[in-house]
Amino acid sequence: MQGKKKIVNIIEDYFAGSGKYLVDIKITPQNKVMVYIDGDKGVTISDCADLSKHIEKFFDRDVEDFELEVSSAGVGKPLMITRQYLKNIGRKIAILTHDNQKIVGKLLSVDEENNGLEIEIIDKNASKKKKSKQDQESKNIFISFEDIKEAKIKAEF
Repeated sequence: MQGKKKIVNIIEDYFAGSGKYLVDIKITPQNKVMVYIDGDKGVTISDCADLSKHIEKFFDRDVEDFELEVSSAGVGKPLMITRQYLKNIGRKIAILTHDNQKIVGKLLSVDEENNGLEIEIIDKNASKKKKSKQDQESKNIFISFEDIKEAKIKAEF
């Protein structure tokens, strides 16, 4: 399928002003089109189905055969764009850096000007003798987006 840019435009027009947004599009050599979306307040199955139907209207299957899959860039999937980080401020995040360092903490802020984020991490070494979470020591660190290999929100139940 040669229409990635066309699909991006279709989705951006469709989502304009809705609080929903495109995260990623992948197209395989077999013409499987995978669209990942998110929203400031999440997305529903209905949102995915409606977008899929909307995209389908712009392509003629008699001309080009393709498989379309629209899904949420939900829990467990890596964060890919700045807007996803902004949406998840205050939540627990797990980061793997390019030098394979694992960092887990609370996402405090996203600094678009300095191209990174600030997280609060618990100092496990300082807190071994502490009995409660309130007594544990924490520190804030800045991580550049360039240093992040993968970042995922950790679901807490």
